[in-house]
Amino acid sequence: MKQRFVTLSIVLTMVLSTLVVVSGCGREKAGVEVNALKMLPENASGVIVVNFQKLAQLEFFDKMIKEAEEKPAEPGELFESYQDFVNKTGIDLKKDVSSVAVAIMGKIAGAGKADPDMVVVASLNYDKNKIMALVKEKGGKLTEETYNNVPVFKFKEDGKEKMFSFVSDNLAALGVADGVKKVIDLSKGTGKSVMDNEKMKPFLNKLKSDAVVSLVIEFPEEAKKVQESGMFKMDLSKAEAILGFIDYANKAWNGEFQLISHNEEGNQQLVSTLNGFKMMGGAAGPEVAELLEKITFSATADSVKLEMTIPDELVEKLRKKMEEKTKETITPPETETETE
Repeated sequence: MKQRFVTLSIVLTMVLSTLVVVSGCGREKAGVEVNALKMLPENASGVIVVNFQKLAQLEFFDKMIKEAEEKPAEPGELFESYQDFVNKTGIDLKKDVSSVAVAIMGKIAGAGKADPDMVVVASLNYDKNKIMALVKEKGGKLTEETYNNVPVFKFKEDGKEKMFSFVSDNLAALGVADGVKKVIDLSKGTGKSVMDNEKMKPFLNKLKSDAVVSLVIEFPEEAKKVQESGMFKMDLSKAEAILGFIDYANKAWNGEFQLISHNEEGNQQLVSTLNGFKMMGGAAGPEVAELLEKITFSATADSVKLEMTIPDELVEKLRKKMEEKTKETITPPETETETE
């Protein structure tokens, strides 16, 4: 198992990607819930917030854990089962994690560029002793230091210096070293948070934090070039940000994503282009066609909006279809043998 996976598995348990932040001191119980969003640094150009308490109450979450329990552990896996994860880390995702917020640091590059730097902050209860025992057991190559009177643990990943820290009684942070240090400063009442970012603040005020997942991302400068070649034309020159959410209610996943762009003609043109892609995608199969029917695009003078409502039944159809495709990919075709 790669060193970075071991480290991230120990320090972060992020549900939408199978890892989530874990950290602590003894068995600390949060007296006052920390707003993880307000702990993100000012220079964040993108923010993703996971309402973990809401996610953990969904039947979907219970099903995911049950499937993980029933699936045999593969050689080299850090945890044999979900219960093994709870026993080794002292963290029950259904009870101990409140929220997870991710900051994309600095400018967002275009497609094909290097991955952006990130900082993940989690509000949770934890057991520091268990976490550190697990780190030592698995041979994590970490260097312990102190920043602003707070212990920090440094490690290298992809040539970059990364860091994680048990920031306070119910707050943990992981990511690029400079970002984690800024989180610590904010926990001490100094420095500025993303809520002080004048460019991001108008969009952050619209963040639907009661949804399962919500996000605000500054639109990359490199993506604003007018696309005039090919069959489809797009004018994104006035795009400012993307904000949206994904939520769950009435046995369906629903969501909304808005591209903020004060360009009425360009917005109408973009909707026409997206509807063209939608028609083409319908040829991929009945399940995909049914999915695309649940997605609508609309435009105003100031934005382009995507809205969707995807029922559980359709999600299950898509899951089974993906499993079939995966089996077809990994199962070699049978070869006929000649008989004499």
